[in-house]
Amino acid sequence: MKSKLQLLKDIAEFLNEETDRPAMVEGALKMLIDHSEFDTGWIFFINEAGQHELTTHYRLPSALKNNDHHYLCEGKCWCVNKYNRKELKTATNIFVCSRLEQARNEYPNENNGITHHATVPLISGDESFGLLNVASPYREKFAKDELDLLESVAFQIGSTLKRIELTTREQENMLIKERQRLARDLHDSVNQMLFSIGITSHAAKSLNDADKANVAFDSIERTSKHAMKEMKALIWQLKPIGLENGIIDAVEKYAGLLGLEVEIGMEGFYDVPDHVEVALYRVIQESLNNIRKHSGAEHAIIRMAAKGDIFSVIIEDQGSGFEFEENHRSSYGLSNMTERIHKLNGNINIDTGKGRGTRIMVTIPMKE
Repeated sequence: MKSKLQLLKDIAEFLNEETDRPAMVEGALKMLIDHSEFDTGWIFFINEAGQHELTTHYRLPSALKNNDHHYLCEGKCWCVNKYNRKELKTATNIFVCSRLEQARNEYPNENNGITHHATVPLISGDESFGLLNVASPYREKFAKDELDLLESVAFQIGSTLKRIELTTREQENMLIKERQRLARDLHDSVNQMLFSIGITSHAAKSLNDADKANVAFDSIERTSKHAMKEMKALIWQLKPIGLENGIIDAVEKYAGLLGLEVEIGMEGFYDVPDHVEVALYRVIQESLNNIRKHSGAEHAIIRMAAKGDIFSVIIEDQGSGFEFEENHRSSYGLSNMTERIHKLNGNINIDTGKGRGTRIMVTIPMKE
């Protein structure tokens, strides 16, 4: 067992080098549990709507893992409610946890003696990201020094979450600046060539000499081909990373990485803004991840359509499906997808059930 100071130092060094949010929280939780007297732990991320999502966990008892982590994912609880009311500021012992109690009642011999837990918010400055929870067998209360350790680790994780968020935002700003530069290049180079084509074509109209006219038309042809080549190169650079060759190519490559067969269809004229394309791609990625991890299916169908002012995407599989309730969307890792689509003023609907596959339909208005 490491000393508190050594453990905090090791976790700090790990967090300082980590740039991937999921890997960061998973690694920090594992280090905390492996080198302290806590026996198990789990982390909730909580979005602006107050919906919690089980982000990572380590060494959970079977009672909490059963039925796709049902009791950790479903419904509300004291600590989530306190967090949403901004009344949870420090590490706190939870003396009666509805989640643990329900899991113990359902699976009385599978809780490994876990009956109580401690919780602490993941905070950085004025921002909160979620909750870190830990528990140990037959422990109803953790001592002050244990809660202090928990609070210190939560602060480190919260600060790292903020750093990653700021780094991501900075990278996005850099990308925007690069796109603006490329847009200027597009305007300067292609616009100049188009202007040259216009001048040459205007002059060619007044030429009576066939040889001179042919020279002019040859110049127009060469300049127009060069302009098209230049424009394609610049547009390629303007596309979001990973989507340089279009969303269909990106989805097919990602499905290949997952070992999924994917059938993609497109109806209508595909012309969506880059930020919409990125959001759609992330939603499709998350859907394919869920299919690969949970459905048992090896094949997915994706249909995209542009009709009038609405762009729609349907993702289907014939896998095992799951019991879904609208207010429990976060329980199945769908909250990020929902949040992305809602930011675009769109809608997302999930049609699924045990043994009948899953159908996700996204609709996005194409005009503000």
